[in-house]
Amino acid sequence: MTRSSYDHLDREVLIALLEQRDAEQQFGLVWERPGSAEEETSVTALDLDLGLSVGDAPYRNLVIEGDNLDALRFLHLSHRGRIKCIYIDPPYNTGGQELAYQDHYHGKDDTYRHSAWLEFMAQRLRLARELLTPDGVLFVSIDDYEVARLTLLLDQVFPGGKVGTFVWRRRSGSNDVPASFLSVDHEYVLCYAHPGFSFAGLDKDLSGYRDHDPGNPDPWKRGDLSKSHDYRARPNGFYPIHDPQQDVWYAPNPKRVWAFASEGLVKPGQKLRRETMEQLIREGRVIFPKKDRTAFYTTLDELLVAITEGHAPHFLQLGLFATPEEETAYLSQYVGRRLGYGTPGYKRFRSQVRRSSKPISSWIVGLKEDDGAEDRTVLHSGLNAEGTVLLGQMLQSAGVGFSYPKPLSLVQTLIAQATGPEDTVLDFFAGSGTTAHAVLALNAADETSNRRFILASSTESTAQEPQKNLCQSVTRERVSRAIQGYTHRTRSGPVEVAGLGGDFAYLRAAPLTPGKTAHDQVWFALQLRHLQVLGEYRPDYALQQQWTDELALFYLAESSPEMLDEVRGLAEAARRPVVVYSWSSVGVGLKLENVTICAVPAELREAFGEACP
Repeated sequence: MTRSSYDHLDREVLIALLEQRDAEQQFGLVWERPGSAEEETSVTALDLDLGLSVGDAPYRNLVIEGDNLDALRFLHLSHRGRIKCIYIDPPYNTGGQELAYQDHYHGKDDTYRHSAWLEFMAQRLRLARELLTPDGVLFVSIDDYEVARLTLLLDQVFPGGKVGTFVWRRRSGSNDVPASFLSVDHEYVLCYAHPGFSFAGLDKDLSGYRDHDPGNPDPWKRGDLSKSHDYRARPNGFYPIHDPQQDVWYAPNPKRVWAFASEGLVKPGQKLRRETMEQLIREGRVIFPKKDRTAFYTTLDELLVAITEGHAPHFLQLGLFATPEEETAYLSQYVGRRLGYGTPGYKRFRSQVRRSSKPISSWIVGLKEDDGAEDRTVLHSGLNAEGTVLLGQMLQSAGVGFSYPKPLSLVQTLIAQATGPEDTVLDFFAGSGTTAHAVLALNAADETSNRRFILASSTESTAQEPQKNLCQSVTRERVSRAIQGYTHRTRSGPVEVAGLGGDFAYLRAAPLTPGKTAHDQVWFALQLRHLQVLGEYRPDYALQQQWTDELALFYLAESSPEMLDEVRGLAEAARRPVVVYSWSSVGVGLKLENVTICAVPAELREAFGEACP
């Protein structure tokens, strides 16, 4: 607000406003909103360019050229609550280049550069949050420069939704370092999600389950019968156990007590979550040492001498208790018993494994690094150089380039961990199209995988380069070659790389033209809502149709008796559910069991209704 905005207020009202403002201060991230950052709510049209699309309609995947804010507003109408995974690699706001998505959000000397960048990100992240499924997840790549502010922003946009932060190595080192002589070689991937999200995890090594009991097909392996608590923290797990077949007793480890309760120490009415030690022994699930060395002490003094001289069973120790009386009471139970030197184990059956995978680590290891090679919890990724080399090969004949593309292996491993075979992945800072390439590679590697991708990329045109079109020359070109295959030259000759298969519709964001029908936009949104595919709009047909094996979707731009007769005939022959959308009531005469009549949804009416009759 400007100074003149307060001129009509008296002193008491101004004081009240200040007191209210001070009372409402909250802990968290605060930034100045540039005057040009007011949010718009109007929806932009998406025009389908069949000449730049790849494959045949209906298209399962989308590439959207234009401001990603426009793309997100349209997706809000077609994909709200339907995106399982969003991966973005936004501008890092380092000041080295302008934020080409909004000309007024740039310049390293801009006093409000951080605020402008935060507002730029906040508008997009708020819309993105609403696109995610109830178990959806967002990944954001970022470096040290804005990671702290971006984390606080995401805490606001996804309250309570922080899953964690991945750290990965982007390069192997650089001589281009500041005066501190520190080469910053890592970046981050921030992860936020809705409550239902969980990573797939990495496969556990189940090869150790090789032993069998007679008549039981469930294999087992030896496990640890103790847990990492000492006798003071878990006194109820500090007791001797008995091998009834050999009549040998085994003392507990003071540093790792037994993991199971003893029936003799269970209080009346106490409920246990696991079996007791005695129950496990009766069921033969405790593995006692075979042909174990044993010792026998007839008096306490004899036992004390053996402990002092170091030849008693090694878990029997002095000095564990505060008083001599407590120590005597504990050691006396081992007098007159055969004591074993070995350590019993636990027979763990494979059926007891709750999950076949282990949780993943937030530390991402390089593909060629030995560190973590045997760790079955870490993800692996190449360096930025991998992305640069691959993109250079794919676009070699196109004569275009792109700086610092993310390695395919990084994005692919994140998507594989976060999605299932039928999920949709969105990237609204698509850049070179790595996310789409990762989805296509996952689908090609598994015939049962049908993941979809949606990309949004700006042209990044500027006053100096008004003809620049990054989306068309890089994003679209890279994804097209990933689908159809490409050839790149090496010193040994040309190398043919087979295509991964797939398709995409190429859409271009454009303003709605006043007075021009927006039936095409309604039809696009309805197809994506119901079928997750996109076919063209045929303006010379009053009835739009899209058929799948499960559903027939109709859209009536206008109603007439002839149109109703055509719909009736198609619906009667459909042999599948039919959904009909219209701006006016068409229910009369269409009361068929397989037909559902729907009015155009209110949000589509609001977005495109002014341009429709």
